[in-house]
Amino acid sequence: MRLKYLPTSVLVVWLLFATSASAQDNPLEDPDLQQLLKQAQEMQKNARDLQKSPGSPDTRKKLADMEAMAKEQAAQQEQEEKDEKEKLQAALKKQLEAPGPVAFPEWTPVTPEFKPAGKPTKKLVDEEVKIVQTGTSSLTPEKIAESWQASAAAANNLNQSLNKISVNGKTTRILFLSTRTDPRQEVELEASLEPGSKVTQVEISSPLPKPEIGSE
Repeated sequence: MRLKYLPTSVLVVWLLFATSASAQDNPLEDPDLQQLLKQAQEMQKNARDLQKSPGSPDTRKKLADMEAMAKEQAAQQEQEEKDEKEKLQAALKKQLEAPGPVAFPEWTPVTPEFKPAGKPTKKLVDEEVKIVQTGTSSLTPEKIAESWQASAAAANNLNQSLNKISVNGKTTRILFLSTRTDPRQEVELEASLEPGSKVTQVEISSPLPKPEIGSE
């Protein structure tokens, strides 16, 4: 009998609701999500009622229909997520290949003793397009980060957050800077020095605005 599969089927419906709700700023105000939640609650109530008398053919049919509905909703949700991911990848590819100047925000601090390995370029990193430039500096990660922090403080309109990392003798400083007003801009500095080395590896990056994903 298929009764033992019921809890999983009902759980799938609840997971569908949770996944959809997490993508909304105010999920409880979304009529579609409210309807989905109501359906899940009704399915859970019906399941409890049906489990009290699971032996009749009518009951078995209802249980099978509920399981089929849950599987159908799960498949639909999976397809929607796949479609959204494909649209995002297409939008990111278009943004990556778009012509035009590639430059960091004007307020980006100057990196002391910086020797660039090349010009800033666009790269796809973790489902977002970033402007990235790498290079080296003769200064330590601490000194480079301090210089950036001083510039940010002098600008008086930037938020900053510094991470200090030391692992197996390798010293790393990661500094995040962002504007306090819209449109929001961000720049990240990562400076790392391997043990025994006198040259600090530097990477500067800045994410581009998220591309709009239109319906096709």
